[in-house]
Amino acid sequence: MKKICMSFFLFILLLTGCLNANELERMYYVHAAGLDYEDGEFIIYLQILNFSTIAKEMEQTEEEADTIVGIGRGRTPVTAIHDLYKSTPQRLFWGHMAAVVFSEDALENGLNELLDDFLRFSEIRHTPWIFSTIGDVSPVLEVYPFLDASPILGTLGDPMDSYEQSSYVEPLRKHRFIADLNEPGKSANIPSLDISERWTTENASKRSLHLAGTTVIYGEDYRGTLENLDMVGLRWVQPNTQRTPVIVTKDDKPAAVIMMKEPDYSITSHVENEDIFFEIEVDAGGGVIELDQEVSEDFINSEAAKVIEKEIRLTYEKALEIEGDVYQLNNELYKENPHEWHEHTTDGALELTKESLREVQVNVHIEHSGKNKLFPALTDRHY
Repeated sequence: MKKICMSFFLFILLLTGCLNANELERMYYVHAAGLDYEDGEFIIYLQILNFSTIAKEMEQTEEEADTIVGIGRGRTPVTAIHDLYKSTPQRLFWGHMAAVVFSEDALENGLNELLDDFLRFSEIRHTPWIFSTIGDVSPVLEVYPFLDASPILGTLGDPMDSYEQSSYVEPLRKHRFIADLNEPGKSANIPSLDISERWTTENASKRSLHLAGTTVIYGEDYRGTLENLDMVGLRWVQPNTQRTPVIVTKDDKPAAVIMMKEPDYSITSHVENEDIFFEIEVDAGGGVIELDQEVSEDFINSEAAKVIEKEIRLTYEKALEIEGDVYQLNNELYKENPHEWHEHTTDGALELTKESLREVQVNVHIEHSGKNKLFPALTDRHY
C-alpha cells in the first residue's frame, strides 16, 4: 500500500511541472510586425502566423490561405501593443517573429522608442529582418505568398532566396541594424518594400512584395529613401552582393548582359590639408548571359566598367540630396584615421560633397560566355 501511495504521489509531482506551460494551439504566433506613427500616436500592426499553412508544402488542400493583421494604437509602443491585446482572444507569442516593417513616419518620429521596446522584450529574438515602406504598413503585411506557400518562405520570412538570385539591397537583420546605428560613422541601409501586381492567374492578378529602394538611417536620424534606379549603385559597394546584371549598350541599343557574381570593393580615404577625399575600387567578374550584338570581349569589359562607375556616382549623388552616406565613407575614415574623423565631423558626420568622391576605378573581367561562344546565336558565322 505504501508503494502505491508513493508512486501516486510522485506521479502528481511530475504532472505539476507542466501546469504553467502554454499549449501550442492556445497561442497566436506573431510572424511580422508593422510600426507606424501618426498624429502623436504609435500604431502597431501584427501579422499572425497560422502553423497549419506550413503543412501545405507537404499536403495539398483546397482551403485558401489568408493572413490576419491586427492593429493597436497608443501614446507609446507598449500601450499600442496592449491596446491590441484587448481584442486578442488568446495569448500572443513573439518568439517566432521573422520581420519588422517600419513606415517612414515611424523612422522619422519614433525610432528610439520603438527600438527600446523591441530590444527589452525578452521574447523577441535578435534575428528578425528589418524593412521599411514608403506607403502604408498594413497592406504590406496583408500580402500573402501565392501558390499557397507558407509566409515563412515569403519575402518577409526569407528575403535571402530572392536576394541571392538578384542582388540590389542586402537584407538586414535586427542585430546588424542595431550594430550599424551604434557604430561611429555607419549608416543603416534598410530594404524598402512596395506592393506590385506583376503576377496573374486566369481570374485575377496576384499581389506580391518587391524591392523598391533603400532607406538610409544615420545614428537616430532618418535621412530618406532612395527609390528604384537611384539606389542601383549600392549593389557594387556592399559586402555580400551575390548575383546582379549589367547591360552594355552599343549605338544606344542593348549589346550584351553580363551577370556579375560576388564583386569585391575597397574604399580608401585621403586627407589633404583640410579636405578629405575618397576613392572606390571595384573588381567585378561574371559571364555573358545575353548577347544581342557582335562585340568583342574588350568592348564588353570596357563598357561594363563605365556603366558600373556611372551607377556608383549616380547613387552617391542621389544620397547627397538626402544627406545620406550609403557607401559608409564616414565609417571608412573612422576606421582608418579616427583622429581625422573627429577633427572634421560636425554632429558626428562628415560634410560630404560631390567632389569628396574623387575616383571610382572599376575592373571588369568576363569569365565565360555561357553555353555559347561570344557571338549572337543567330548569325551568319559557320561553326
